[in-house]
Amino acid sequence: MVCPSREGTTISSIDGTPVGERRPQAGNQRTAVPEAPDKDRQARSVPDWRPGDRFQIALLTVAHAVQHFSAAVLAFSYPFVVAYFHVSYAVLGVVLGVTGVIGGLLQGIAGLLRRIPARTLLVGQDIGLAASLLLGALSPVFAVFALAKALGSLVQWPQHPIGSAYLSERVPHRRAFALSWHTIGGSIGTLAVPLIAGFVTARWGWRWSLGVFVPPLLLGAAALWFGMDRDVSPSSDDETAVPVVEQGRNAPPVDAAQSLGAVLRRPAALAALAAGTVAAAGRGLGVLGAYVPAFLRDGAHLGSVLVGVLYTVMLVGSVVGPAGAGWLADRVGRRTVLLVVYPAAALFLVLYVFVGATLWALAVVGLFVGVFAYAESPLIQALFADTTAGAAARSVFGVYFAIAYGVGALWQVIIGWLVSSYGFRTAFIVMAISFVAAGLCVAGAREQPAGDRTRAAA
Repeated sequence: MVCPSREGTTISSIDGTPVGERRPQAGNQRTAVPEAPDKDRQARSVPDWRPGDRFQIALLTVAHAVQHFSAAVLAFSYPFVVAYFHVSYAVLGVVLGVTGVIGGLLQGIAGLLRRIPARTLLVGQDIGLAASLLLGALSPVFAVFALAKALGSLVQWPQHPIGSAYLSERVPHRRAFALSWHTIGGSIGTLAVPLIAGFVTARWGWRWSLGVFVPPLLLGAAALWFGMDRDVSPSSDDETAVPVVEQGRNAPPVDAAQSLGAVLRRPAALAALAAGTVAAAGRGLGVLGAYVPAFLRDGAHLGSVLVGVLYTVMLVGSVVGPAGAGWLADRVGRRTVLLVVYPAAALFLVLYVFVGATLWALAVVGLFVGVFAYAESPLIQALFADTTAGAAARSVFGVYFAIAYGVGALWQVIIGWLVSSYGFRTAFIVMAISFVAAGLCVAGAREQPAGDRTRAAA
């Protein structure tokens, strides 16, 4: 099979034959003699696009967009639900935190389900999300709405670990690019929601705003079923085969059979995991999605249409940021770009709650919040994948999302309590501090030299 590798390595099948070359016929096998790496060999060490690679990236991007319809429209409905059912943001924060922890920890089982095709898991996810939205739209009391949110958290877990592992294994030489577009898909899906939900809410109420996104989720499930490859690597008949990784000039020694625990004990992997968990306090696909609409509605006291417009502006930045950051990270390094992204995101988060209700200022600052706060997630995923080379991708991403998103979901409880007790400004300052702390974690992580990264991503 094909397995993610550090840049500068050659990916080999189980018998050691480089991917893309013909295997020797039986009876003609010969022992490979190590050669000194030359420029031509290093250029060949990074495979080009294979047939179907771009389509699968596009399909997973669209799938992530559709999956985010559920989370985004629920987040948009929160201030209206709080007012309708007469509950506090502290109560909402507890619901979001508990369901987020459950949903996040469930992502850790990804490595245990390696024999179930990614397509099957993702299709089941979209059908379950459609059902949860329908239940939320029909909820007579807040407890039923909370149950709908919990159901959504229980079924939405596959997209991040399964989708990210699928792309990471398929195009390891363009990992940051693929994971950035996967994240962009979620941002595009979130971007499509506020204007539609704002209009529908203003016209018919928040319940209808949930209901209109049920059919797109079912269509997304159908698209995945008919368009997605069953296996991560079409060139392999055995998805569970153990790969052999040949070392490139810049790659540190990697034992392809290393246990998950061994790779997770690497200092760089621990640093990346810590950064992802700490930064969850201000993560775009999480806390910001829940509390930016709430701030615009109850902090800046804007109507539902303006909330939708300004939230959409921020989400435009969430598309531009990961696209540019992913392209740049494949050339200059994930860590280098993260050390710019984290402090910039912190700065604009603080500015966002201090510009008042001035619409143009909220739009401009919000655009940059989107650019930097949303660029963090795919970059830290790519860095974590780089630092855990040698382990099964599903297991690696399952652990990452279980911890960074599961434990990190507790931030939603903390932020909700801060909003209720001290206001939006204090809550957003804490988000900003979390980005600074995450940057300090990343600063201590040593990244593999870029090597052939520029040539690989060209």
